[in-house]
Amino acid sequence: MAKNKWRIKEAVKIAEEAALKALRTGAEAILTEAIDEAPIDTGTLRRSGTVTVGGLPDGAQVYEAAESGSDMKDAFPGPEGKEKAVYISFNTPYARRMHEDLGYTPKRGGGPKYLETPFNANKDKVLKMAETKVKKALRDAK
Repeated sequence: MAKNKWRIKEAVKIAEEAALKALRTGAEAILTEAIDEAPIDTGTLRRSGTVTVGGLPDGAQVYEAAESGSDMKDAFPGPEGKEKAVYISFNTPYARRMHEDLGYTPKRGGGPKYLETPFNANKDKVLKMAETKVKKALRDAK
């Protein structure tokens, strides 16, 4: 009699890792578009755009690094969070207002909904890519 052993915990781990990796890749592409759509004055808002896995970054640290123009890696001193989620965020005190104020007209760059528009335009493609990567990772698992 042939027996198969189901390794559910291992399969879940493989699927989660593949999904988070694919979602991060997709989020980086969305962030690139969002940065191009964000208004620009000093460039701090654009530099404050981040992708994080497992939790939101410390907004104050990211803002400080973005404002000073220093390397963004200095803004993430700790390990990634524990949530099984990928976040795209802009981390300035005025990021939300500039995103939501439909009457705001910047001197240079994009305008309102600079994150929402690229996210909505790409989310289905990113989810499809994640699905494909998860299926491949599970198929390739030995």
